[in-house]
Formats: sequence, structure tokens, C-alpha cells
Amino acid sequence: MDRRTGRFAGAVLSLALVAPSTWAAAPLGDAPNRRQPGSVLLFPVQRSGDTFFTVVSVTNVDTRPATPMTLGGSTLAHFEYANVTPNPADAFAPLGCTVFDRVEFLTPADTLSVLTGCHNATTPNGQEGYLVVSAQDPAAFDRPWSHNELIGSALILSATRGMYAVNAIACRSPIAKGGPTDVSPADGRLDFDGVEYDQLPDRLYIDSFLAVGRSELALVNLTGGPRDTNLVAFSIWNDAEMPLSATRAFNCWFSKPMHQVSPVFHADFLAGVPNDPAELDLDCDGLDDAETGWAIIQSLGVLSPGGALVATDGALLGSVTSGPYLFMDGGRLLWESCELQDNAVAFTP
Repeated sequence: MDRRTGRFAGAVLSLALVAPSTWAAAPLGDAPNRRQPGSVLLFPVQRSGDTFFTVVSVTNVDTRPATPMTLGGSTLAHFEYANVTPNPADAFAPLGCTVFDRVEFLTPADTLSVLTGCHNATTPNGQEGYLVVSAQDPAAFDRPWSHNELIGSALILSATRGMYAVNAIACRSPIAKGGPTDVSPADGRLDFDGVEYDQLPDRLYIDSFLAVGRSELALVNLTGGPRDTNLVAFSIWNDAEMPLSATRAFNCWFSKPMHQVSPVFHADFLAGVPNDPAELDLDCDGLDDAETGWAIIQSLGVLSPGGALVATDGALLGSVTSGPYLFMDGGRLLWESCELQDNAVAFTP
């Protein structure tokens, strides 16, 4: 299809040429700084397989000295891999989201790097999904604790196409250092409610996207359970500030090319609506060579598989990457609103 014709179905055009919703502002909380060490690290994408793989690194920045008879600044790091089971009928509705976990001991000033293909559960076709790493008390069994000393990142590599890296999303605990965090209630879950760990953002932002057909959006649903469906609204502006909108329902996790998330992100569609003819000019001839834009992401609610309302506003985290193509967009986390919400959990029993 000629990218400048934008000849998509009229139904798609009528859906997209709608002014983005006016967001209902959530209460403005004390927004956390995700660039600080935390007690929980969330990695929006982890992959392992024959053609690409992930190296996850976690570092304990507590440098207090330890002796053979004391733990000092040590901590356990509980790795919980959420591995999705693909659904051939719907890429945004995986058939399962299974947790595989390991526990590692980190001494003071320790850094640990693992290849997910070895560290995660293995299958013939590899695994993909997201990863949560939480600090646990080394003197107890399976007891998460406040240890705001963890930092980390994921390096995604391909044998043929290169690599990109994405920082982990860090969540701090307001509980005094060394205190147990499973308190509100004690249910075996990590609650991002401002009591156990930082609350999560009400909205996410894609600062800019290139409509090249290969940029991937990854989103994690953290409200409800792995089979609950989060309905997500996208308010999109193209390079001429043309307002557009789209929706996408998903459960658990996805990382898919943005034009599969919605045709509104496709270059052919964006070229067919009013746009800036000089953005993005890659060869300095005064004419655009790629379509660009930005977007706001917010949940419209979460439903159970039976259609019951789980929450009127679900919690999301994510990233924009180059997916398995490993060029153009590289990898970066989504921006976060200062407005917060308190209904995110990981993991459900």
C-alpha cells in the first residue's frame, strides 16, 4: 500500500478521528522517583529463545560491611517470571500467564546478571513475558521486606540484529528498612498501595513514536488476575497535533508492533490525515520521510472473564522497544503521570 494514500477502511478512520478523552484527574500524590533504588523491580519485557535472549542484571547498592557471621546489608532477590502462553486466535489475550520463580542471595555491593534462557523455565520455543524482582528477608522464609537498595536493567540481544537495554521500574517501600512488607493485608501479594510499596501512575505517556511498522509497545496489567481484561484508551496526537484515539483490550501482558495494537499507529493511516509534510525529514530535502506522534495511555477499567467489573481504572506499566527487530526505536520506559492509583498487585495467588 502506498504510504501516502492512507486508504484504510472508513470504519478505522471514523474511529481514529475523534478528539482524545478529557482525562479525569486522579488525586495528585507524592509521585515516586523510579530512578531511585527500590524494594521491587519490574522489567516490562523478558524474552528467551533461539533468535533472541535477555540478560537481567540486579544490583544491591547496600554497601554495609558483612562478616561470615552476619548478614550485613545482604538481601534475597525473589525473581518471579510471568511467562505468557500464546493464543493463536488473539495475540492480546494469552491463554495463560504462569509464574516461575527463583530466589538469589545478594551480599552487600553484589551484582547478579542472569541469562533468562537459563534462569527462567525453559520450553522448546522459548518464553516471553515480564519479570518482577522483590527483596526478601534472608533470615526468614518467603518474607518480602523493605530493602530500598535494588537497581537493575535488562539487555535484549539478537544473534543477527544487535541489542537494546531498558532499565527496570523501581518501586520503593515506605516501611522502615528491614520491616516485613506483606501487611495490607498479609495475602502473599506485592501491593502497590502506598502502604507496602509505591503506588503506580494513573496514566502513561509515549513521548514519541516512529510509525515504521516495527516499534513495539509492551504493557503489563497489574490490576486483578492474569485472566482479567484491561481496556486501554490511547489519546494520540500526530506530528501536526491532529487528535486521534484508539482502544485495545488485553489480559496479563503483551509486546506487539504498535500498528497491531491499533491501525491508527500505522504510517499509511497517519499519512492519510492532516500532518506536517516536513516531519520527520531524514535526508534534509524538506519533505517528511517518516510519520511520528505521541500518546497518552490510560485504563478504562478491568473486567473478569465472566464480565464482572474488577476495577474502574486498572494499573499499567510498560515500555516502547524495537522488539525482535532491534533497531530504530531501541528501548525506553514509558513516562508516568504524577497522579497515582493504589489498586496494583503482583502476583495474585
